[in-house]
Amino acid sequence: MNRRDVLKSLALPAAASVVNSLARPVFAADAAVGPATEQTAALANYQRLRFGCSFHFSTPTFTGDDYDTGSKPATVYDPTHLDVRQWIQVAHGLGAKYAVLTAKYMSGFCLWPSKGYDYTVAQSGNKTDVVAAFVKACHEFGIRPGFYYCILDPHNEGVFDWNAPISDKYFQLIRHHITELHSTYPNTFYQLFDITWKLNPQQRWELYRLVKSYSPNCIIVDNQGFRQSRANQGRLCEAASWPTDVINGEDTLPPLEGHDPHVVYDKKTYYMPFETWLPTGPAYPPMPWMHTWFWHPWYKPQKPEVIAESYRICMEHNANLLLNMAPDNTGRIPQDQVETFQRVAELIKTRQC
Repeated sequence: MNRRDVLKSLALPAAASVVNSLARPVFAADAAVGPATEQTAALANYQRLRFGCSFHFSTPTFTGDDYDTGSKPATVYDPTHLDVRQWIQVAHGLGAKYAVLTAKYMSGFCLWPSKGYDYTVAQSGNKTDVVAAFVKACHEFGIRPGFYYCILDPHNEGVFDWNAPISDKYFQLIRHHITELHSTYPNTFYQLFDITWKLNPQQRWELYRLVKSYSPNCIIVDNQGFRQSRANQGRLCEAASWPTDVINGEDTLPPLEGHDPHVVYDKKTYYMPFETWLPTGPAYPPMPWMHTWFWHPWYKPQKPEVIAESYRICMEHNANLLLNMAPDNTGRIPQDQVETFQRVAELIKTRQC
């Protein structure tokens, strides 16, 4: 029996009443909003920044399961020495210019106290609004903040299914969450959506335009996924990841010939930079062809030379790099990671990558 079959037995969690009064309708005038056919000022700025860090921190940090289904109570999340500022300080020392937080991972748990929703930090063992602390720390260190939001969500869907279309009810919750994030933090630099193939084209367009209504210059990235990234290396955009401003490569480096941002989609050429999104942890034992994104007691970062070489390749092959960090269950970047990234920074400087 595979993982999906086992998890089909999950009961649909009782959904809290969600107020959608913040959500903006998608007006006809918004139809002009879409991916760029030429390099815009926002895309040029994104390409100049070149280097960011993401942070995978949520209930999997405490359950030990990268594919946590949200079946545990919110109190399982309980960092004892949470220090979001330390995360951003480490990223700043590495040279990152933007940062991306897992605001909601696939477990359905929100790192901010979402109104009308009962699976958040507000119901947990540590009620700190991590999103607020993250944005504050980014501003302090001059780093552009961004958010990650996962569409796959067994906690709210009731089953674990990578491909099943989502319900209208769950989509309204997604709109509520995204509206909260971008109305609270307008002009956010970056928004990453994961597992977007569960959305239909209309839903993907609605989320794209919703984000742009609050953050017009926000760089929106629809993650292609590991398999798709390895197959196309940014040479084309998957239909299930459209619309997107950037083509990403999950755990995938740019092609040897370098990335050409002039990408044809549906017989039309768009200007789409490439971003390598790279985990820095070890192989994930249940899926050893992939690296783990979350901290575990057995977590050991990859060698500094390996990480620095990936940085070099991205810089030389016309790609941005989004490098992942994994805070531990105390809520800090552990010392072995800190020392690894310090050495990476030294190697980058020495090689003048």
